[in-house]
Amino acid sequence: MIKFETSSSQTNLPFTSKIMILVGLTLVFMTTGSVIGIFFFTQITGMPFSEVVNFQRHFNDYPNMYDAVMAMQTFSTPVPFIGAALFFWIVIEKQTINSFSLQAMKPPIFILVAILVIVFMGFDALIIEWNQGMVLPESMKGIEKWMKDSEEATGEMTKFLTTFKTPSQLIVAMVVVAVLAGISEELIFRGVLQNITLRAFGNPHLAIWFAAFTFSFIHLQFYGFFPRMLLGALFGYLYYWTKNLWVPMFAHFVNNGFTLLMVYLYSTKAVGVNIEDTNSVPLEMAIGSLLLTAIILRWFWLKRVIS
Repeated sequence: MIKFETSSSQTNLPFTSKIMILVGLTLVFMTTGSVIGIFFFTQITGMPFSEVVNFQRHFNDYPNMYDAVMAMQTFSTPVPFIGAALFFWIVIEKQTINSFSLQAMKPPIFILVAILVIVFMGFDALIIEWNQGMVLPESMKGIEKWMKDSEEATGEMTKFLTTFKTPSQLIVAMVVVAVLAGISEELIFRGVLQNITLRAFGNPHLAIWFAAFTFSFIHLQFYGFFPRMLLGALFGYLYYWTKNLWVPMFAHFVNNGFTLLMVYLYSTKAVGVNIEDTNSVPLEMAIGSLLLTAIILRWFWLKRVIS
């Protein structure tokens, strides 16, 4: 079994204590980041602080706010994730950044990762379609309503962030939604959470799927929960097999960046395929996507240690 690099000074705190500390740190950093983000937002837009809450509920009523929203978004999620992950890893876990395994990788590996992520989208689209049609039993209607309300609120923000009026907005989104999200989310979910779970239980599959579950849950988009969890597991296995955190970070960037690019190209009528439309995904395409994904993943599994 491949093991992650560890340090002799590693803390001996119980696993549950580590999880509680990590959650607490994340909430503290996200709260602080949100306050800083709102402060910069009000400075950029001149909007009174008291009006920000109403703005966040009705994005489309406020034109020409894209760059300011992206600045606020940067401080509210990616930066806090990075801060919480590094603080936990260095101060609580008593590890070095090098133990994340951030060594250089050969360019062909990144090309193969990009192909894998794009190929996987075909099968994942079928899971998205199934998940979006999920109906809970009558006894769980209250939970279903909460899930739909959460989905609607998060979906409105996502739609706002992916509606580009200029190429510069696409570039800004690439930096925040693809680059920073890829780095920050992989750092905390794969780099920290997957690592500490693996060290606690010694089971890589448990560690990978626990981190993937948490990764999907924290997005609060339950009608996309299962496809996002599968994506998180894909990133997790890539990290475990390559022992290099740059790999899932790059895979995350490709997933988000390719989607943003296709959304922009579709909005400009440069392409006729709407990547956000997952309805009626051809079964043949989904099966082909799954087979190609399995073939590429098998290659990574066979080449578990890549120099």
